[in-house]
Amino acid sequence: MDPIKDTIKKVGRTISRHRMLNPGDLCIVAVSGGADSVCLLDILNELKAALGIRLVAAHFDHGLREGEDDAETRFVRDLASSMNLPFESEKAASLMDGASGSVEEKARDARYIFLESLREDLSAQKIAMGHHLNDQAETVLMRLLRGTGPSGLTGIPPFREKAIIRPLIDIKKEEIESYCKARDLTYKVDSSNLQKDYLRNRIRLELLPSLLEYQPRLIEHLGRLAGILRDENAYMEGRAEDWIVRNADLRSTGEVSIPIPSFLGLPQPIRNRVIRQILRKVGKGLRRIDSRHIESVADLGKSKNSHSSLNLPNGLMVQRSYDRMVFRIGEGEELKGFHYLLDGAGTYFIEEIGQTIGLVEVEPKADLNLEGDERTAYLDQEKLEFPLIFRNFRLGDRFVPLGMTGHKKIKDFFIDLKIPVESRALIPLLVSGNQPIWIGGYRIDDRYKVTSKTKRILEVFLHEWMEKDKGPYAR
Repeated sequence: MDPIKDTIKKVGRTISRHRMLNPGDLCIVAVSGGADSVCLLDILNELKAALGIRLVAAHFDHGLREGEDDAETRFVRDLASSMNLPFESEKAASLMDGASGSVEEKARDARYIFLESLREDLSAQKIAMGHHLNDQAETVLMRLLRGTGPSGLTGIPPFREKAIIRPLIDIKKEEIESYCKARDLTYKVDSSNLQKDYLRNRIRLELLPSLLEYQPRLIEHLGRLAGILRDENAYMEGRAEDWIVRNADLRSTGEVSIPIPSFLGLPQPIRNRVIRQILRKVGKGLRRIDSRHIESVADLGKSKNSHSSLNLPNGLMVQRSYDRMVFRIGEGEELKGFHYLLDGAGTYFIEEIGQTIGLVEVEPKADLNLEGDERTAYLDQEKLEFPLIFRNFRLGDRFVPLGMTGHKKIKDFFIDLKIPVESRALIPLLVSGNQPIWIGGYRIDDRYKVTSKTKRILEVFLHEWMEKDKGPYAR
């Protein structure tokens, strides 16, 4: 058994199976100076001609270990030089201040920001990381201890976000060490990896060795489990994404609204993934979100209370209103009130709702179709008092709905139609004098309808604003 040839061949199969690299790719190799990253750089350097790729060695100095960090930076620089590879590095600002989270989380985030920024600067295609099979096993165990669901048990993906690759993900730690020994490669030992302050370190140093006494092939089994669940999860994530594309309302404010009846009709595993995907989209990630939070959102959808809300970590809020759930960050922005005077025929851009209202006088004739659609209304112009007013809903507004004889509060009209509270301020009213005569997109006042006695007809319509629209308030 040749540890050098066998390991290189195994890594080559991993790269090929996951299509990690393509001919012509420029790949940034993240090198900390430890055995894993040194092995990774050496193997990729051996494979670069066959793969047709170019390499850049990159090192991030976290600035957390006085003396050690500077020595590691020099070591990686010299290592890259010995292979005739370009070298890039950056020293972190203080990781003890700033955003919330552990020092470990801050260090990881800062490292990824550096690598992604470097990838953009160099127009590189890939970033290679040194995670291996033991890291995979540790991750699965750590997430299991923290109470993860099936998605969390998929572990570390071999290929993430189309740029980050992990060629050593099928290689055990002992294989890496054997390779380095056979190749006579020196590397640095990070003293922080021996500290038991971090959960991952305790799993590596205490839990995993104990479990290996019960099952010597546990590392391989956990890696295989992660792979199986990753494939199954990818299928269900795809189904969840298809449902979101067809059913979710993705608002320009960053909010996402979904219909509850359709959502509840999904199988539970797909429902859970719909929730996760929307929370990830709205919250820019799933940090601090666990299975309990996913269950709470699902319960909100099943609740018989038509108006309720749920606060989640990271400022996320899920609000139920009638048959819809809205996902947002914080309470959401309150829509500014608007009030426009419409002097006569023309088109008027209503900035606050991003729509145009058009007024057109049409001639009464026998074949005129007055049914229109929900965004078009026909009114008896002689009963109107100009200038008309176009404004948003206010408490106390009343009108006589078409087909009825008595007054009705517009608030009650909205409630009957189950229009969510947060959506009501987006519904414009056309007003003559102080009287609402058309609830834009819904109903006109019966007293202003066109009859056989009408001599002048005003057609009013709403549509999404486009650059070609012109008018007194077009901007």
